[in-house]
Amino acid sequence: MTAKHDMKQRVEEIYAVRDRGDIEATLALIGEDCTFRMAGNTRLAPFSIESGGHAFRQVIEQLITVWDLSNVKTAGIYVDEDEQMVFAHREGEVRHIPSGVSFYTEFVDKIHFRDGKPVKIVEFVDTLQVAETSQMIQVA
Repeated sequence: MTAKHDMKQRVEEIYAVRDRGDIEATLALIGEDCTFRMAGNTRLAPFSIESGGHAFRQVIEQLITVWDLSNVKTAGIYVDEDEQMVFAHREGEVRHIPSGVSFYTEFVDKIHFRDGKPVKIVEFVDTLQVAETSQMIQVA
């Protein structure tokens, strides 16, 4: 097995358990030293602020309990073995669980690895759609 194959497989495993809504299995695959940030305006905090440690766990728990990604598929995964980084393009129907609102979207995750485990995740999503759907902001 190559490091490239291992990183790709780890990302696929993370998505499989995350899409099932399994918080503990997701966190076990990601590891305790990882950080998460959604690329976007700080008004989307805590998601748009890099979170690690206990805050990382809280953000992942909230993302999994609030956003149903069971109908999202991985369209492609690009692995940069030299930089120990994975770019994953995902698309499909996302459901905001509290409101029941569903919408089609695409997003990209940039996942940095160290010693075979993710250490930093940056998610590029339609932040306006996320903010409106979750009623973090209202656009006239």
